This record gives sequence, C-alpha cells and structure tokens, in this order.
Amino acid sequence: MLKYIGKRIIAVIPVLFIVSLVVFFLIHLIPGDPARVMLGDQALEEDVIALQQEMGLNDPIWLQYIKWISDVFRGDWGESLFIDEPMGTILIEHLLPTLALSFNALIIAVVIAIPCGIYAAKNRGRIGDQVLMGASMVGISIPNFLIGLLLILLFAVKLNWFPSSGYKTMDDSIGLHFKYLFLPSLALGLMHASLITRMTRSSMLEVLGSDYIKMARAKGVKENVILFRHALKNALLPIITVIGQSLVSLLSGALVTESVFNIPGVGQLVVTSINRRDYEVIQAVVLLIALINVVVMLLIDILYGFADTRVRMKTE
Repeated sequence: MLKYIGKRIIAVIPVLFIVSLVVFFLIHLIPGDPARVMLGDQALEEDVIALQQEMGLNDPIWLQYIKWISDVFRGDWGESLFIDEPMGTILIEHLLPTLALSFNALIIAVVIAIPCGIYAAKNRGRIGDQVLMGASMVGISIPNFLIGLLLILLFAVKLNWFPSSGYKTMDDSIGLHFKYLFLPSLALGLMHASLITRMTRSSMLEVLGSDYIKMARAKGVKENVILFRHALKNALLPIITVIGQSLVSLLSGALVTESVFNIPGVGQLVVTSINRRDYEVIQAVVLLIALINVVVMLLIDILYGFADTRVRMKTE
C-alpha cells in the first residue's frame, strides 16, 4: 500500500508544476495595469513607471514567474496591494468560511444521497424510484442561487428558523456557526445530493445484476446483507469519484452562494481582487484552490486502493 501511495504522490508533482504555470500566465493575461489601477487615472506617468519597476512588472514574463514560484517554495505567497495584512492571514480568513461551507454541503449531500440511491436501486422501476429520480433531476436543473433564495424565503422570512445571511465563526459560538451555515450548505448540497444519488443508483444497479449477487440471493442471504456488505462495497469506486468531484466543485464554485448569503469566503475575495487588479492575492487564492483540488484528487486515488485491492495491485 505504501508503494501505491508513493506512486500517486510522485505523479502529483508534474501536475502541480503545470497548475502553477497555468495560474500565473492566466492571471497575467487579465487586461489592465495594476500599477495604474493602484495610483488612479490622475497619476503622473513617472509615478506609474516607478511603481511598475518596484513591482517587477517590467521584467520578462518568464522571469516574473521564476521569482514568484521561488518565493512560493520559500513560503512567501506575496503581498496584497490593497489589504494591509500578511498573505497567510488573508487566505486563512477567507478560506475557512469556504471550507466550512463546502464540507457542510458535502456532508448534507452524502447523508441524503447514499440512502436515496440505495433505496432507488433496490426498488428499481417502482414509484419510490421514479419519485427520487424525478426529484434528483429537478435538483440538478435548479440553480444553487435560486434554491438559496427559496430557502431564505421559507426558513428565514416565513418561519424565522434560520438567519437569512451572514457568517459566524466557531469562536463566536459553535451553535451559531452551524445555524448560519445550514441554509447555504443545504442550498449547495441539494444539487450535489442529486448527482450522488443518481451515481449511487447506477453503480448499485450494475453490481446488483452481477452473478455473485444472484448466487447470494439463491443461497438465502438476507437482502440488507447483500445491499450493504456486498453490493455497496463493490459499488464504491464510482461513488467515491463523484463525491470527490463534488467537493472540488463546491470549493471552486461556491461564489454565487457566498454572495447570496453574504459569506466572506474565497469567492468574494477573488471578485474584489480581480476588480482592483490585485495580482498577488488572485495568484495566491487560485493556486491555493488548485492545490486543494489536486490534494483531494490524490486522496481519492488513495481511497481507491483501500476500497478495491485490485486498483493498487495493478500499479504495484
């Protein structure tokens, strides 16, 4: 198993290098001069040129990349042009709300989806299966922001059970923290619950049609044992894949939900930084999210090895 994990980690290294290249060059293709944006339209040309020189914007693009990636390896992710705080503090302050929102949404999605997918597979073609598949299609089709607005209207405005917007840290109160996160997490989680439900159903149906499942039923093995001990275990690989992809999607796509519920996450930071051409912050945030995504996919590869020994046997 250690050999399998080692190979997966080594395979990630060139991916991280390519990600850093793409992040850097895409950011520098954004139109606009950050020095001129900082100083304003009325700034003197000499002052703009001096600031460009100070920021290293006059250096060749390849030299700027080398300086930037060298600083990143030393732990220096740059300095914001507009926020008077260390970059680490900026990233942590905005990343924690996004991580909390994403993981809560994923937990809600998995808790809803796995039982629903198993039930739908067990009752294929019956009314329960048709209702769940119809509901999952609706969940996939409705945008997150619309679900969020409907949840605010029902649970915040009409019933007054949850706050309509805002964010509280665990330092304020654990109860308040989860209370403020519940509606945005539910809005995000419902769509991904629909995707995971459909994948769970499809994967379970494929396994339930296998010969060894038919043999187990012929021997009189209880249905619950067949479903959870035999079928679900062998159906896990596609389910793990879609759960991992859902987490990646949640981390990188929570911007609209954060805006609807006024959560000070990474999405708001990126939009604000793009508007004022704060290159250092944009590069740091995008690279950090990309690194998290790569790590998530690495963990999925490792989970494959635990879930199915055949996967790691092919690579060892």
